[in-house]
Amino acid sequence: MAKCKQCGKWGLFIKLDASGICSNCQIKNKEAEARLVARLAFLKQQEEKALAAIAAIPRVEIKISDIKIKNRALSELANIKYSNITPKGTYEEFVVIDTETTGIAPSKDKIIELSAVRFVDEKPVSMFTTLVNPQCPIPKGATIMNHISDEMVAKAPTIHQVMPAFDEFIGKSNIVGHNLEFDLKFIHKNGSSIIDTKRKYFCTMKQAQKLLKKPKRKWDPEYEMYEIDYDSDYDVEDHKLGTLCDYFNICIPEHHRAYVDAYCTGLLFLALIDLKQNG
Repeated sequence: MAKCKQCGKWGLFIKLDASGICSNCQIKNKEAEARLVARLAFLKQQEEKALAAIAAIPRVEIKISDIKIKNRALSELANIKYSNITPKGTYEEFVVIDTETTGIAPSKDKIIELSAVRFVDEKPVSMFTTLVNPQCPIPKGATIMNHISDEMVAKAPTIHQVMPAFDEFIGKSNIVGHNLEFDLKFIHKNGSSIIDTKRKYFCTMKQAQKLLKKPKRKWDPEYEMYEIDYDSDYDVEDHKLGTLCDYFNICIPEHHRAYVDAYCTGLLFLALIDLKQNG
């Protein structure tokens, strides 16, 4: 009698291939492989569409400034209040911002990419984006994360040379960002004046936390730790940008590039507005 190594079935008439797999399992494996190939082709197509959409956004010309800009104190951000998406709110125009940095501490780490995308009537209409020379080596861990290398920023402007143009692009618009506090700290620390203008600030991470449930956690006595209870009622495992975009079927090509994340965060903001206002 033969036994299939995959399904474990025994039988006098079971035919196995060279790997010890029965014909039924062979058929199932081919079907699964075909579904995977189709899925990968679909994802590639979606990524190509997303990249084309991003490339089609008009990029503004960035004027390099010679004005000396002083760094600002992070304590000045203490009074920033984040707004909520409301059932009857209108959001015809906003600017999404994002940064890539050498680390997570604005007091010592540097911006290496600065981007903003303006949305009008639910469409991206213009983009500000530039690599930034941090005037120091980029840590290997940061390069692994965002694929920005020392060679790429070697001839890029410094953050103080582009900050006036960035502030001008933002203008008086409301600002959107994912984990917006992180980006505001870096931008403000490096001399931006955007908080000096009255405006609204929307954090898509904070909004998602209000609208989409994470799974509960339960105590595992064997390992003496809390683990995710996948049997509980939940929407998303976490509120990271990638997880939320997957939930709303928003493709993120080249994740962890500032201009890409800004564009996708804008789409996420629109999806959260729709969820809040239309359910």
